[in-house]
Amino acid sequence: MSDNSYNHMCLSVLGNELRLNIIASLQTKELSVTDLCDQLGKEQSAVSHALQQLRHCSFVDYKKNGKERVYFLKSKIFKEKNKPIFELVSEHVQTYCKGKH
Repeated sequence: MSDNSYNHMCLSVLGNELRLNIIASLQTKELSVTDLCDQLGKEQSAVSHALQQLRHCSFVDYKKNGKERVYFLKSKIFKEKNKPIFELVSEHVQTYCKGKH
C-alpha cells in the first residue's frame, strides 16, 4: 500500500466526530468503554465500533484491567496538539502503518 493510501485510510477514520472525540478524550488519560460512553454521552455499541476502527489504524490500543478493557492512545504522535493534521497523519503512517496491511 502506498503512503497516500495509508493517509487516505487514516484521514477517513478521522473524518468522524465520535472517533475524534474519543481521541481527544484519550489525550489526557486512559479510559474504559464505559467511561468513554459516560463522558461522550454515546451508546456502548457506537463507542465500541469507533474504537475498533481506531484500533485498525493503530490510533488506539487497550490493556485488560480485570474484565474490562482500558483504552489509550497508541499513537504518541496524536498527543502533540499543535501540529497540522496532515503532518500528524503522515508521521503516524510512517511510524505505525508500514507493513500492517
